[in-house]
Amino acid sequence: MLTRILHLSDLHIGKSKEEDNNFDLIVKYILDKGNNDWLQNKPLIIITGDIVDDGEERQFKAARDYLNKLHGAGFTLRIIPGNHDYGENGNAAKIENFVTFKKYFGYFHEMKFPFREKEFINGHSFVGLNSMAEYTEVNFAKGKLGAAQIEETCAFLNGLTDRHEKQKVIVYLHHHPFLFPDEGVLKKIGENVGLRLEDGSHFMKEIKNQRVDILLFGHEHRHLKFSGTELNKVFSTPYILSSGKSTETNWEYNVLEDGTADTPPPTIIADVSDDPYIEDYDDLEAKIREKDLEKRKGLPNGLFGRLIEINDDGGIDIVTINFS
Repeated sequence: MLTRILHLSDLHIGKSKEEDNNFDLIVKYILDKGNNDWLQNKPLIIITGDIVDDGEERQFKAARDYLNKLHGAGFTLRIIPGNHDYGENGNAAKIENFVTFKKYFGYFHEMKFPFREKEFINGHSFVGLNSMAEYTEVNFAKGKLGAAQIEETCAFLNGLTDRHEKQKVIVYLHHHPFLFPDEGVLKKIGENVGLRLEDGSHFMKEIKNQRVDILLFGHEHRHLKFSGTELNKVFSTPYILSSGKSTETNWEYNVLEDGTADTPPPTIIADVSDDPYIEDYDDLEAKIREKDLEKRKGLPNGLFGRLIEINDDGGIDIVTINFS
């Protein structure tokens, strides 16, 4: 039976009306598909963290109301936490916020991590991880899986290594478990100070030989597909998918063989003005924005999610869905 997975991430419900309205559009799109193209085979919806923006109870309630519409329409949900679910602006994690997370979302499935499907879905194994399992209140936006969660995950995966090649393993978490190849020095410093998954390198080494087929994550707000790149060889994982912020307009760039995104060069002042005495900075910013848009002309942009389809023969198809 064809297995469908819909990957969303970083909803940030409660940040502003824009995010909330955009998620309303996404929910309506999914419900419409559920009554039509997906009527007989609805996708499993995986949301990889940052469901809300500040970990506030009112935000959790609003998010649950949206998700209840999907659950009530027959969609199966799998939800894991991100740093924003734990505290204000994603920077001040509090354990009580995870209690609230479970209070509002535990209705959809068990909230024990690593979350493993007790009964495989169409023969495929799904493993959801909590990349905020270990943290301190000054971790900023960093995450940590912790040794216990990694060991338990590897023990489970090790028991699946003799499975049939048609049976796939899907692992999903919030934080990206490696640094993106195209990040510059300053960005990497920022990652180390307050954004990265602290034990990401260890985690990727441990699962490298466990035959993981699909790795899903969010956090960085970059909609990138690393399939067919050097990263697949390095991590022995055929499909590595980074989700952008689903409730915000994203650009979809091609990813080159070395794992870098094929993005246009940034616009600088010299590109739009030869005046050394600039007085109208608002006009300058408008010209820079216009130039940036011109460079991206023809590239897909919108509210993105990904539909992953695992065929009966074990083949995997991945399509970007534009909800806007």
